[in-house]
Amino acid sequence: MKKYLSCKDLETSLYIAPNEIRSCCQRFFYKNKLRGDAKLLDIKDNHTPTVNEIKNARINLFEEIQNNNSKSCNGCPFLYETEKKPNFDSRINHLSIEHHSVCNLRCAYCSEVYYGGVRSKYDVVEFIKYLSENKSFKECKQVVWGGGEPTLDKSFELIVKEIDRYASPNLYHRVFTNSVRYHHAVEQFLKEGSIKIVTSIDSGSSETFKKVRGRDKFFNVFENLKRYAEIDPNRITIKYIFTEGNEEVDELINFVNYCVKYSLTKCSYQISMNYKYAELNFEKLKKISLLMGMLKNNGIKKFFCDDHIALRFKKIDDKEKKDLIKFLKDKNVENIVLTNGNIKKINFYGIGDIAINFLNKSDSIKFFDQLELYDSDEKKIGNKVNNFIIKKPEELKNNDNKIFISTAQSYDDIYQFLKKINIDTKRVISGILI
Repeated sequence: MKKYLSCKDLETSLYIAPNEIRSCCQRFFYKNKLRGDAKLLDIKDNHTPTVNEIKNARINLFEEIQNNNSKSCNGCPFLYETEKKPNFDSRINHLSIEHHSVCNLRCAYCSEVYYGGVRSKYDVVEFIKYLSENKSFKECKQVVWGGGEPTLDKSFELIVKEIDRYASPNLYHRVFTNSVRYHHAVEQFLKEGSIKIVTSIDSGSSETFKKVRGRDKFFNVFENLKRYAEIDPNRITIKYIFTEGNEEVDELINFVNYCVKYSLTKCSYQISMNYKYAELNFEKLKKISLLMGMLKNNGIKKFFCDDHIALRFKKIDDKEKKDLIKFLKDKNVENIVLTNGNIKKINFYGIGDIAINFLNKSDSIKFFDQLELYDSDEKKIGNKVNNFIIKKPEELKNNDNKIFISTAQSYDDIYQFLKKINIDTKRVISGILI
């Protein structure tokens, strides 16, 4: 039987940029070249893309992938094999809005694509209305707002409300905001429970913040995040992107101390790395592990590494393991390493690319006395990964194993879901698997 290569983003995601429509924002290295950001359509001035154009663009890109002709997609780790050819249409399960590149920061790891001051070549509000009327958002579960800085756009509040009129009642907006200024629409949406926000800080001092993020707004960001967290800390994710100039131990210590000082311990923490780095070297892994350990030692329970780290993670040898554990022990954070010595039985929840990568590359997996896999996606339940059967989340009640949430963007969603089904969150653990 013929097999096809496809991906979920191509089938049901849409990324709205100022001058083009993309199917994803994934970035990866293949044959020593940075790839991804797969384009579907170029936007001509004042032309609003139609649902048929979106459908046909998806089909065309799919055919390019089958013929190994897509420079954006060849070698992508998110492609999967399927015996059933996807049925392409204009439905959108995941929408990312990056419709302008106006930003009030200049981050060292960013590119002019996201801060160049380019505005949309088409009426984005009308486009959203058009998609809504054509029921493209009927099954949409998440809208992600990216850069430029989304809250600088005057139509931000209007577009949020327009999407909510037609989308699934379970939809929420994830807003990537730098929190340089306090936005009352963000405040209101947080109170309504319709959005979550993600803010990168990437430093432990105002000097490093200015160097990495381009302006001296370090304390402004902490003040604004504190105000947002007072509304609902469960809807706040604080991000630390490892990049040149912010990896010193003192920087990491100060970052954690400020997070505690500004009452941000109940927020989630996303640890990432500059996507332009082709590899995750051992020294960087040590610093990432240290940051996780310091978060844990300061009573912060919700933290995770995202796909930029997970997909670059490689097996480390015995010498490196000893070196890492000694380094962490010297810093009094050795308990961040999850092994059979401190965890006998473990459940993985969220079986996507990140989990599969860890299962394939982490030697410590085989040392657990018991390992079980869980996912809420009905299409995954019953499937096998490394001879482990994926179970439905309700079956977590059948054991008292520790729970490792093995996903990034859905981390807090899963955490809140566990509370909803009366799973004791004391079972949830975070750490590093080597």
